[in-house]
Parts: sequence; C-alpha cells; structure tokens
Amino acid sequence: MKTEIIIPSIRITDPNVRKVLEIAEDITSKNQALTLETLYNKVKKEFKISRNGLFSIIQFLINKKILVEGSKFTRENVLLNYKRKKVYEFIVKYGGVHFSDIRKNLARKTESDTESSGQLIWHLELLLKFGYIKRIKVDRYTIFLPIELNNEIGIMSFLLKDNINRKIIALLLDKKSIKNSEIFKIVDEKKELVNLRINNLIIYNLIQFKNDSSEVSVIQNKKEIIKNILENLTKSLYKM
Repeated sequence: MKTEIIIPSIRITDPNVRKVLEIAEDITSKNQALTLETLYNKVKKEFKISRNGLFSIIQFLINKKILVEGSKFTRENVLLNYKRKKVYEFIVKYGGVHFSDIRKNLARKTESDTESSGQLIWHLELLLKFGYIKRIKVDRYTIFLPIELNNEIGIMSFLLKDNINRKIIALLLDKKSIKNSEIFKIVDEKKELVNLRINNLIIYNLIQFKNDSSEVSVIQNKKEIIKNILENLTKSLYKM
C-alpha cells in the first residue's frame, strides 16, 4: 500500500511535479483541452497524493505558466510546432519586434509568400500564455520581447531598428552633441521625419537636451548599451 505524499515545497524537478506534468501532457497529446478537474481526477487515479499536495502542484504549474487551463498544450510542448518555434527564436534574437516584422520573417523561413495574420496571432498568444514572451506599447506600436528581456532594452532595440533613428544616434555618438535644428541636414532626411524621431528618442530616454540648450546628446549612462545594440544590429540586421 502506497503512503500518502505531502509536499512542503515545490520545484519543477520534483518527481511528483514531473508526474503531474506527464499526465497533463498525455491529456493534451490527445488534442484535448486541459481542464483542472480532468487533470485532478486523472492524477488521483494514477498515484497516491494528498488533496492539498495535488492542488499545490497544479497551482504551482499554473502560476509558472507551465500549464494553462483550456489549452491543448503545455509549456514543454508548445514549442514543438515549427512555425511557433521560429517566431519565438526571431523574438529572442532581435529583442523588441513588431508584428509585421515577425510576419515577414516567418514567411521567409517557411518559404511562403504570405503568412496568415490569424495563425501568427494564435502563435503569439500561445507564447504569451505560457510565459515565453511579453508585449509592450512603444508609441503607436505593440512590440514583442522575450520574457526575460528588460523592457527598456527591448524598447531601445526596437527604436534602433529604424534607419533614421540609427543615423541620429550614430551622429550623436560621433559628435557628442549637436543642435537639434541641424541634425536633419546632416543625416539627409526630411526635417519632419527627423524631428519625430528626435522627440521619440527623448521620450524613451536615449537622448536629451544638453544643459538647457538647443543641443542634444546621447544620455551618458545609455551609451554602452546603445553601442552594444548597434553592434548586434550591424552583425545581424534582418531585411525589413
């Protein structure tokens, strides 16, 4: 006769947690949506564990976004889908990315001219549900970041993918500071476009006005981060 198992603390490596997860994966592998009632009843039939212990394990797996009620996936198998994995890898590689960038990249990777927006939204929602990625707003855009990436760095990565933003930042890194009104002439872009970028770079704390003057400069403590992001972009900037 099996003794009842009481779990004082829970880790993903605990044998009982792994057992519950295996049963959950068995349920989802049959293309069944996971319900907590089904999982609870199935676990209780297969091995002896206290009611409170089992509730604690299930709650732990939900809190960690390893299981999501109503889904036909678990965190451990959600990346088995080829397209979904490519979406995730793209977001990890490039930090803050917009929906249209992901769609273009996925179309190339799958050798398809187009990729259904509905399908891509579904992939992104699953990655969000299981805690692989997060989304934030930058100006009028919604961008996606890997869950572990700092939001500020994600925003900086997103902004520096823009060609005009990169020109402005490269100029300021080289010149230290320059009059706001002169920048558009040097970067050779339309004044209104440059002014829009400058305002955004100020709002998101990449650059600032210098000593209450009309000159702008890169914020000192952001320089190394910006240089690293630019270096990575130079090495692997994807076709927009």
